[in-house]
Amino acid sequence: MEMRFLFRGLTLFFMVALGEAVGERMRWSRKEMVEMSGYGELKLSSVLLTASLLSSSSDPIPGATIGIKCHTGIRKRSNWIKAVTNDLGQFVIDLPSHLHAIPDLDKACLIKPLSVPKQFRCSPNIHRGIKLVSSSNGFRVYTGGNITLHRAPCK
Repeated sequence: MEMRFLFRGLTLFFMVALGEAVGERMRWSRKEMVEMSGYGELKLSSVLLTASLLSSSSDPIPGATIGIKCHTGIRKRSNWIKAVTNDLGQFVIDLPSHLHAIPDLDKACLIKPLSVPKQFRCSPNIHRGIKLVSSSNGFRVYTGGNITLHRAPCK
């Protein structure tokens, strides 16, 4: 009886001691935990959208706010992802990762000038689709081409 008690006591002692030693080795850093769980800060894919905003005389329109909206198939309202045109009227939008897996992204997304300089504010409302121009190694590039705004008198 004493022998069993002693054996069980020693077994319990070694299990606890061994568990503590193993537990010290089993503590992972945040980086290791993120990688093990399949998430991470490493981007697995990138989706860029580029286009140019021009006047009817082919002059660039700098400082305009452009938005892209992608319909995800969920009834929830989509948010505009925005960018501002540079001095050459160009913009680049890096789409958030939750939009990368949308099937037929070129059919689900549209570009629209949201805020333009005064002289173009009465221009007709333009919505433009996007087109895939490049896809390689998890990196896709779409374009909206040249978006042309016409100076129109306000009514």
